[in-house]
Amino acid sequence: MKNKSTKVPETTIRIAEPEDADLLVKLGRACFYEAFSKQTAPQDMEAHLQKAFDVDEIKGQLNDDQALFLIAQTDSGAAGYAYLYPGNPPECVTTPNPIQLVRFYLRNDYYGRNVGNTLMSACLETVRLKGYQSVWLSTWELNHRANAFYKKWEFEIAGEAKFTVGRDVQNDFIFVRTI
Repeated sequence: MKNKSTKVPETTIRIAEPEDADLLVKLGRACFYEAFSKQTAPQDMEAHLQKAFDVDEIKGQLNDDQALFLIAQTDSGAAGYAYLYPGNPPECVTTPNPIQLVRFYLRNDYYGRNVGNTLMSACLETVRLKGYQSVWLSTWELNHRANAFYKKWEFEIAGEAKFTVGRDVQNDFIFVRTI
C-alpha cells in the first residue's frame, strides 16, 4: 500500500502557457481517471479521456484569449489545474457577469493537503481581478468529496444538468458563487 504523505507541500500557482498543452492533457487524464475510474465502465472512461483531453483541443483553448488555465505546482511537479472560460451559462445561473470553472482537477495524492484550497483561492482572485462577478461550475451529483469542497468555498447549488462520460449520461449539480 502506498504511503500517502500528510505534509502540506509548498504550492505555487502559475498561468499555463501554450507549451503546457501536453502537461495539461497528461494531468487532466490522470486526474479524471483517478477520480472516476471506479464508478465508470472502462469503455466509457476511455471514450471520455480521448474526447475531453485531445491535445489539439487543449492547444486551441490555451491560445484563446478568453480562456484561463492555472496550474498548481509543488516541489514534486504539477499537482492539478483549473480551466476557466466565460461561455454561455445555463439558465439557472442568474448571477451577474459569470465565468465557468470548466475544470478543477487535483491529483489524489494532494487531496487534503491544502493544494486545492490554494488553487481555488487563486481562481477566485484571478477572476475577480479580471472583472467577473460570479463563478459557476458543473459537478457530478455522486462526487461527494468535490461537492463538499465547493460548498466549503460557498458555492451553492443553482440547478442540474446532464453530463455524458462515453455513453453514460450522468446527473450534475450546477454550483454558483458570487465574488
